[in-house]
Amino acid sequence: MRVWLIVLLIAVQAFAQVEQRFEFHIKTANTDSAFQKIIDMAESKGGYFTSFTGYSVFLRLPTEALQEIQSLIGSLATIEQKGFESTDKSTEKEKLSSQIQSRKKLLATYMDLVKNAPFAELQSVEREMVSLNAQIERLQGMLQAIERRAALASVAIYARPLVPTIRPVKEINSPFVWINSTNLNSLRRDF
Repeated sequence: MRVWLIVLLIAVQAFAQVEQRFEFHIKTANTDSAFQKIIDMAESKGGYFTSFTGYSVFLRLPTEALQEIQSLIGSLATIEQKGFESTDKSTEKEKLSSQIQSRKKLLATYMDLVKNAPFAELQSVEREMVSLNAQIERLQGMLQAIERRAALASVAIYARPLVPTIRPVKEINSPFVWINSTNLNSLRRDF
């Protein structure tokens, strides 16, 4: 079921601009080693880590590698909790594309005006053209940001160390008084 869900998400993402965020809460004996293996795999698949602490790692990963990273996490640690969230940005992308096209048409109109404009009006037309160019560049930057966020999924992994269970040590009094006075029982508890 999980494999089909990931395959379906990748297929949907190919047609729409979908931002995907995954979250894992894991338990492991050695978080540093597990995180290093996860980061190495992410980098080998074209991803990278954005933040790394002793108990969390945040990755950007191509959507095609999500299934492999989940398998790796499962082999390195006990997955206690998983979460998934996606946001469709197709409408926002279409809106930005149409705004860019309309501003480019307006810029083309201003280019025609420059050819025939009297010198007195040339300066105001130039200011409008500079403003339009800045708007177009800003909108194109926003569009590229949406495309980059859709191409790479965000993966957050939070780890808790696996704490071994400690068996209580029985208090045994020795028949030898000098052994009881050395407090060996407290020394045994430390190990």
